[in-house]
Amino acid sequence: MQRRQLLKWAGALTLLAHPGLARYARAAELPAEVAGMRLPRTPLALAAAGFARTSCPDYLFNHCMRTFLFGALLLKRQHRDYRQEDAFIGAALHDLGLLPAFETPKGSFEVDGADAAERWVRQNHGSGSQADRIWHAVELHDGKWALTLRHGPEAMLVALGAGTDVYGPDPGDLDPRELDEVVAAFPRLKFKQQFTALLVAHCERKPASQHGTWLESLCREHAPHATPDNAVEKEIAAAAFAE
Repeated sequence: MQRRQLLKWAGALTLLAHPGLARYARAAELPAEVAGMRLPRTPLALAAAGFARTSCPDYLFNHCMRTFLFGALLLKRQHRDYRQEDAFIGAALHDLGLLPAFETPKGSFEVDGADAAERWVRQNHGSGSQADRIWHAVELHDGKWALTLRHGPEAMLVALGAGTDVYGPDPGDLDPRELDEVVAAFPRLKFKQQFTALLVAHCERKPASQHGTWLESLCREHAPHATPDNAVEKEIAAAAFAE
């Protein structure tokens, strides 16, 4: 039996052993390859894509898929290897924390999303180390670059891919044909307007949850009284010491 057939049978047996994976995998509907980059076909990767598709509005799901593809293309140019399944799952689930179904009362969307992604991986029989890598890839996807770099290529891929899709690529980073192929496979669907509205709604629901994060300035604008100025100065002054 050829290696490809063995892998196919192994994947099918995994799905049969875990019906939840099969249910989500059937919802994935992914192309095999886009812009020369193969999308992973492991049972867990397909199930993550299916879970993202059923959990996210279409424009957000497409953003998650573009995040993986743009990040993969950029790491290819840097000649960096990465765990494809882990990076893909991190990209697929990286914005769960912006959705009310996955948010906590006070957590930032980065931490809420990371916790939801880690929980999903563990519930679907991923390893502890895999769940930890995916947690960091989600939590750090819009964080400080040095820290993201420290946590490995999977976190880098999600951060680079998400940043490229939200802000646009830096000049010369990607071939225009690659950009066109990725957007054709996963259309933007008025992403700028819809994603901005999603962020604003998050800030209005949880205005104090984004201190020190990428969204702090947006939350200040849309809920100014909930995010006081000079928060650090006030916290230092309130410390339980005489001086």
